[in-house]
Amino acid sequence: MRPLILLSLFTAVAAAQSLGFNKARDSAKADLDASKEALAKVQAEIAKEKNPLNEELAKLEEKLRQLQDQYAPLTRELDVAELNSTNLKNQVKLANEENAYLTNILEEYTKGFESKVHVSEMQLYREELDKAKSAAENDKAPLKERFLAQSALLKTSISRLAEVIGGRIFAGKAVDSQGFVLDGKFALVGPMALFSTLDGLASGIAMPQVGSAMPIVRSITPEINKAITTLATTGKGLLPVDGTLGAAIKDFVQKHSLLDTYKHGGPIMHPLLVVSILVFGTALERIFFILREKKRRRQKDVLEVLDAVEAGNFDKAIAVGKKTHDYVARALCHALDHVETNITDALGLAAALEIKRFKRGFFILDTGMTIAPLLGLLGTVTGMMASFAAIGGDMGAPTAITGGIAEALIATAFGLVIAMTGLVPFNYLNNMVEDAEHELEIAASKLELIIEKNKKHEDELRMRHRQALAAEESSKSTSVTSGLKPIIA
Repeated sequence: MRPLILLSLFTAVAAAQSLGFNKARDSAKADLDASKEALAKVQAEIAKEKNPLNEELAKLEEKLRQLQDQYAPLTRELDVAELNSTNLKNQVKLANEENAYLTNILEEYTKGFESKVHVSEMQLYREELDKAKSAAENDKAPLKERFLAQSALLKTSISRLAEVIGGRIFAGKAVDSQGFVLDGKFALVGPMALFSTLDGLASGIAMPQVGSAMPIVRSITPEINKAITTLATTGKGLLPVDGTLGAAIKDFVQKHSLLDTYKHGGPIMHPLLVVSILVFGTALERIFFILREKKRRRQKDVLEVLDAVEAGNFDKAIAVGKKTHDYVARALCHALDHVETNITDALGLAAALEIKRFKRGFFILDTGMTIAPLLGLLGTVTGMMASFAAIGGDMGAPTAITGGIAEALIATAFGLVIAMTGLVPFNYLNNMVEDAEHELEIAASKLELIIEKNKKHEDELRMRHRQALAAEESSKSTSVTSGLKPIIA
């Protein structure tokens, strides 16, 4: 029963759905037809409006072609102008590089001009050279002004070459060896610059000096100086020719004798000279003395003294010692003649007296070698003080500054030379004295051994010495008594 009911329900539902689908189809078809009609109407309207737009577009395209034809020459001109501008920029860049290259060359030439030209000529070209230097150093100045200032110096140097051919005479100033500024004339001939005052009192070779813009005049010989004066003042005369391009004359004027060096050393050189005389004089005297004493050595006399003592003949031993020039025998004789307590003390005293003779003057040598470097150091201090005083007082006096430095160095050098030179003979003399001490010690040891064999010998020597002292005192008292005058006649 139930399946029949369900089947009938499904059949009813299907029939209802079929009826709804048909209505929807018909409605959709009606809508489609309405839309097609509306689309046809819109298309018809578009077709009506399209023709005017096409005509207007054609007109605008025609106008565009006309404008393109009108502005085509301008475009070509613009392209050409851009190309020309690029070319001009490249040319400007190349010109700037060339200008920079030329400026660098001119700057190098400006720097080298002062070193290539003689210092005496700088009095003529100093102003233009300073302008060129200042222009090169001023980065803010226009390139044209810098170039003109440097090229002006170049033109001046070119004109100078024409003027110096064959020699040139011009007025200027120079400094003498004492630092005084002199007015006169220069004669520039080849590598040499000659200078002379108008009165001819000062003349010589003009040479550059360190730290000064003025040349210094170095005098040669009176004959050459006279020829220089004539040449510089009149333009005629004998020319002092130097085939070494000035090297020989430069060497001549810069060569100093020992006396010149001594003068440049300053006042401290006087005590150094005294010290050197004392040191070298004492060293020579001591060397000659020791050589003479070595030459007078007589080993035979020493043996004779020792043999006489061994035999107990003291009179003979002392007599031999007194007449000999051998210092060893003389020391043994003195010891035998002055035995107060024992022979050892007497020998030590006698040897000390002989060594004292050998060392006489050693104090002068030692003191001189010690004080000479100190005096040189003092000269260094005074010379540097003079240099600093010149720097503080006048920066335009380079000769005074260099003179103070030279004084300091010369004094120090002389002090060291004295000390080092005196050290050689001093050590030699010390060695000779040590040899003499060794010889005295050997002889004294032999004498002590001989006397120790017989103590009676030492007693006899002491007795002999006491008798000699007593005789000496009695002779002194006798001479004093005979020398007194009676008060009451």
